[in-house]
Parts: sequence; structure tokens; C-alpha cells
Amino acid sequence: MRISTSPAGHAHRLYLAQLSDYLHKSEKIQAAWDAYSNEHSDPETRQPFDDVYGRRPSQPAEATLAAFGRVYYHADELVLLAEQQLLQLPACDRTRHYAWQLVVLNVSTQRLYEARDAWLDQRHKLPQDAVPGTAAYEEPLAEFHANAWLCLHQWTRHGRSLIEINQLAQKEPHASPAPAKAPPVPEPAAKPSAPRR
Repeated sequence: MRISTSPAGHAHRLYLAQLSDYLHKSEKIQAAWDAYSNEHSDPETRQPFDDVYGRRPSQPAEATLAAFGRVYYHADELVLLAEQQLLQLPACDRTRHYAWQLVVLNVSTQRLYEARDAWLDQRHKLPQDAVPGTAAYEEPLAEFHANAWLCLHQWTRHGRSLIEINQLAQKEPHASPAPAKAPPVPEPAAKPSAPRR
């Protein structure tokens, strides 16, 4: 991808502010869902107490995706800008950890873009009577939201690293380049408390 924004420029600061807003909103959405889930499901089996719970499967995922809206279109650029900034920082355990987080964010972003493209393609192929509110429409949409939820969970967990890298880069703007090598990205072990159907 071609970067059209300079690190620490006006657009970059705006993107980071939008990311900060997303992080705040997504953490509130997750906390609200966790509270609802704890109240409406068995603490040991995690099975819902009633059918109302089962009708809310994609609400938190949909809300998180909506919160990510302004970040979505430049998420990959934010990661690339952070990679550039990271190269200017001295190599240490902290920068290596950031490098790993950037790999996770990059993979999650590409998967999110792929999930959205797949949903748009699938929606285009739906029969004419598959409209919002029908199972034929809502089921693939819920699947898209579930896939997006997993990607966005990684942004909620690791997105703050982009803000921290920017802050460090502002403190050391003339540091000599020292690439931080990241270990391979493992499959995410800790999944979010996903909505149940």
C-alpha cells in the first residue's frame, strides 16, 4: 500500500484521535456485553437462561464495527506509519513487543477487509426476497459480524500500541534506524467473549 500521510502530520494525528475514540467505545461495548452475558447466562456452563439472550448475537459485534467505522478506511495506513516510526526507535524488548503487535494488527486488518469484501459479494448474490429482517439476509450478515468481531478484538487489544509508538517517536525523532524483528504471529488464543446465538 502506498502511504499518503506523513508520520506525526495533521492527518496522522486525526487518525490516531479516531483510533483512541474507537478504543474507548469498543472497551465500553465489550464491558456492557460481558455484564449482560454474566447476568443472563449460567456462570458455570455459560448457557443462556432464556431466548432473549439468543436474539442478541450480533449486536455487540455490529456496534463494535460501527465504532471502528472512521478507522476502517485507514487502518492499514496507521499500521504502516507505526512500522516506519518503530524503525526510528532503538531496538529493545519493548520495541520488539510493539513489532509483534503491529504484525497482529496488520493480519487482523487484512482479514477484516477480506471478511467485508466476502459479505458484500455474498450480499450482491442474495435473492431479491432476501432483505433485511429475513433469515436469508440476517444469517450471512451475522456471520460477517462474527468474523469482524474477532478481527476488531485484536484492534481493541493492541490498537493502543500505535498511539504509544507515536508518542515514543515524538520523543526520539532523530534516533538511528534499528529494525525491530517480530516473532511469527500465533493464531489468537484468547478470543473475545463472543455473542452466542
